Amino acid sequence: MKNDFLLIFMFLIGVSCSAQDVTELEKMLLSRGLMKTVKDWSEEERVDMEEPTMAVINLTGFDKMPTTKREEKKGWVEIWDGEGNYFHKPVMLHGQGGYSLKFPKRNFSLHLCDIFWNEEGGAEVRIGDWVRQSSFHFKAFYNDFLRGFGEVGYKVYELMIADRQPFWNRVGYVDESRARCFPDGFPCAVYLNGTFYGVFAWQLKKSRKNMNMKKYEVGHIHLDGDLNDKNLFGGNINWTQFEVRNPQQLYVKNGSHYDGNYPKELLDSKCAAFSLSDDAEDIKEEKRRTHEVKQSIIRLSQYGKELETLERKGLSEKEMRLEIEQRYEIESLIDYYLHYVLTYNCDGSLKNWQWFTYDGKRWIVTPYDLDQTFGINLYGVVRPANLPMERLTSGPFRWIDRYYQDDIRQRWYELREQGLVAAEQIVAFADDWYERVGEEFYAMERMLWTESPCYNEAECNAGWEVYNDWSIYGDTKAYNAAVYYYAGDICKYEGRLWRATANVTGVKPFRRNANIDNLERLHVWIAERIDFLDNLWGYESRPNAIVEIAETSSSSRQLIGIFTLSGVKVDRPVSGVYIYVYSDGTTKKMLIQ
Repeated sequence: MKNDFLLIFMFLIGVSCSAQDVTELEKMLLSRGLMKTVKDWSEEERVDMEEPTMAVINLTGFDKMPTTKREEKKGWVEIWDGEGNYFHKPVMLHGQGGYSLKFPKRNFSLHLCDIFWNEEGGAEVRIGDWVRQSSFHFKAFYNDFLRGFGEVGYKVYELMIADRQPFWNRVGYVDESRARCFPDGFPCAVYLNGTFYGVFAWQLKKSRKNMNMKKYEVGHIHLDGDLNDKNLFGGNINWTQFEVRNPQQLYVKNGSHYDGNYPKELLDSKCAAFSLSDDAEDIKEEKRRTHEVKQSIIRLSQYGKELETLERKGLSEKEMRLEIEQRYEIESLIDYYLHYVLTYNCDGSLKNWQWFTYDGKRWIVTPYDLDQTFGINLYGVVRPANLPMERLTSGPFRWIDRYYQDDIRQRWYELREQGLVAAEQIVAFADDWYERVGEEFYAMERMLWTESPCYNEAECNAGWEVYNDWSIYGDTKAYNAAVYYYAGDICKYEGRLWRATANVTGVKPFRRNANIDNLERLHVWIAERIDFLDNLWGYESRPNAIVEIAETSSSSRQLIGIFTLSGVKVDRPVSGVYIYVYSDGTTKKMLIQ
């Protein structure tokens, strides 16, 4: 009778699902005590909750999940946060990501809507310390066993910049904000029409609010996409390869509104559509703003050539550094560089980074899309921790490479001395994520997504074998189907080395490119990676350091809670970085070792 009532209720809200689907979800909810609701936010326009340890969401009314960014699916979502908070709301789903959309298990974006599926009228949700948003990303992490490598990477980055000012303050834009300027996430189990669909990371988006930007402020510019020498930093701009996410209400050259899903060159004062006789004043202002934004992006594209010209004129190192620092916020570039090398961010040197400015002049960078980190690449192949990376010289980083090597080394020393980079803490982030998901959901994940690379070994075609001498990887030529390979010849393909065991041509090296992975491997890799970088930069650790990060406040306040960086409350700290929350609303971070 209970299941019949639930079926009728779900049918009335436009959901079509079977009794078996409901039973599977309901059984899980009952087993975890999630059916009891302390607060139902379904009718609220604003939802406030702490970061869940492990959330559960049920997507209903969908025939299937979206497979592309432009595919639009309408339905409903039910959310249980594990602490008694619940809501049920209409949503719009889109596919999310680039290459990852080719995998069987795909990322998706979820936008809360009003009852007519208008995205502008959707509820806004504030989770923990995040900015309030109405849409979120759900990351599949199909290639990594943790289903959360990227989220661990963001937590590592958050720790690495813990002693820095907020990004906007560094360039003179003083403001109080919860914005992070890079994502964060927590684990969740996703059900589709009552049937388990997978473990995902519920992730904060690269939204205007999370960048602490005003919607129509001409200097608040945020760029996202394939931002590299070819498309931007080399002097020529390919406007179709990146998106201007902020400011908004911009125009393209023919006078149409700018659409970031189909990016085109921005309008400027030289365009015929810039000044039309029938333009209203607000349109004129939007076009003027578009012109200024375009000039800022053009100026950014010319920075490299300007600096090369100054270098040829024979400026001293000190003079060159002053010129560089007028164009880029150097602390962000140095921290990005170190995080890139520490996590072995395979896909973070030509794209998957966010470039933004608050004055249209000095540009900041932060990481994004960290799915190829901690040793795994796009194909799930595990690379050794002691493998050097190619020097990061793309775009503005050529100047970091030339003029800031001592600063990089010094910053590494600071991070190590302060305990902001420590193997124990990074391992703790990974362990925390694993424990929050739990063995039950990981077992369900392995049963459902059996082809995930991290659950399988590589399978070679006849005449080939895996070759593991990574020291020659950079000098090895890529596989070519037209080449005749003799026994003993080596090639690289899909991020790994292969050796011919017989004379062969026209046969690719593998049937399956994969690597079984686990938590033990990750623990060892992290420790070895830090040792490798310590040796690279000549750092010798000093044990038993205890560092307080941030100043203490008034002694009259009372401590009301101690939390991990993942937002989990603890009775007492053991080791790592903790957030102390006080009765006057202040917080401080403490490193305990």
